[in-house]
Amino acid sequence: MRNRPGLIALFLICLLLIFGVTTIFELFGTQDNVERVVRIKSGDSAATIGKKLAEAGIIKNATTFRLLAKLRGADRELKPGTYVFTSRNNLWKAITELSEGKNESIRITFPEGWSMDRTLKRIEESGLADYNSLHNAATDPALVQHLTGLPLKSLEGFLYPETYFFPVDVSVDSLLAIMTKQFFKVLSQYEIDPKEQQNFYETLILASIVQKEAGSTDESARIAGLFQRRLRLGMALQSCPTVDYILEKQGIRREVLTIKDTQIDNPYNTYVYPGLPPTPIANPHIDAILATLKPADEGYLYFFADNKGNNVFSATFEEHQNKQRRMKSAR
Repeated sequence: MRNRPGLIALFLICLLLIFGVTTIFELFGTQDNVERVVRIKSGDSAATIGKKLAEAGIIKNATTFRLLAKLRGADRELKPGTYVFTSRNNLWKAITELSEGKNESIRITFPEGWSMDRTLKRIEESGLADYNSLHNAATDPALVQHLTGLPLKSLEGFLYPETYFFPVDVSVDSLLAIMTKQFFKVLSQYEIDPKEQQNFYETLILASIVQKEAGSTDESARIAGLFQRRLRLGMALQSCPTVDYILEKQGIRREVLTIKDTQIDNPYNTYVYPGLPPTPIANPHIDAILATLKPADEGYLYFFADNKGNNVFSATFEEHQNKQRRMKSAR
């Protein structure tokens, strides 16, 4: 019992240290690597601004923001505008930028193989525009034809995967135009003119499947050749990513498809419906498009993933089954 005051003192010291470290991280630490847009209106108080920053994930605590702004004498100097906060931002720097009224462009990276839906959700996450406005524009036949020159129902496949720097005041139509323009710019760099390509849209659809199936760029031409061989023979593509595309729209993600999944009655299901799906299932990189335009026909008709990032190819179903059995035995 004689050591109790000492234990209490030690406990209080630990609490102070934890509070101190937490406060320092709040002031000078960073949150994550995602850039986000935050719009500050004229008349927004420090408390309102702090709440907006916390909701956007820029800071952890709105109250700490308000108190620090008051201590710095900046609570009445925070300027309205549209701001971009990055991984370099912290609580201290956020107040500084809001006091100086800095506005920037926002950087967003879209990996190859993302669907239009996932791409639009990433834009919404940045704070540039809301998903419904983006989706309405991306599925407006008039805008789609204006941007692509084709009578299509959506921009699926045309939102080129790239790192973009968008102005913070960009409109929804302009944002989609920037990404679509990049798609055609990249094609022209490789001397690909969609107007001169026979059935270019079908090429784009197949390229999107190749993009999702290939474990590496080296496999792309081989997979493209395999699928084109299946199409010529009237065989179903039986591509898992086409089923994943259906499930993604339902908010479902699976590591491995079930038998029931492959039986879904949907025109995108290439296990049930022969030929290509109605539209691309993703936004492919130029490498997948080039591979589809120049496929490697090596006589393969079957393949499966080896769980190491690559695929195992076979010319016959019997060979395909034997390789699967050997791999299972090796495991």
